[in-house]
Amino acid sequence: MKKLLFILSLLFIITSCKVPNYAIGMSEKEFTASQKYNLTLVEASRGRSIYKRAVESDGKTVTANMYYYFVDGKLVRMERVENNPDIIIEQRKS
Repeated sequence: MKKLLFILSLLFIITSCKVPNYAIGMSEKEFTASQKYNLTLVEASRGRSIYKRAVESDGKTVTANMYYYFVDGKLVRMERVENNPDIIIEQRKS
């Protein structure tokens, strides 16, 4: 009985955790309401907005971002960009 209660509690917790679901055509207002903390407005012009959201980190730096493109208040494009450094400098001890 305790195992059943534990499993049911666990299922309730898992199903009640809402993961944001982004879809082409969703409104900008709905998008910004679902992402209050991890969101940066990159560009805002007449009829066009671009937002950036960090999606992956190595603990020190962000290694991947998602960009969300809105035209006339509707999501039209989503793009994942990996942040790979162009130049790596190694310091070798002799």
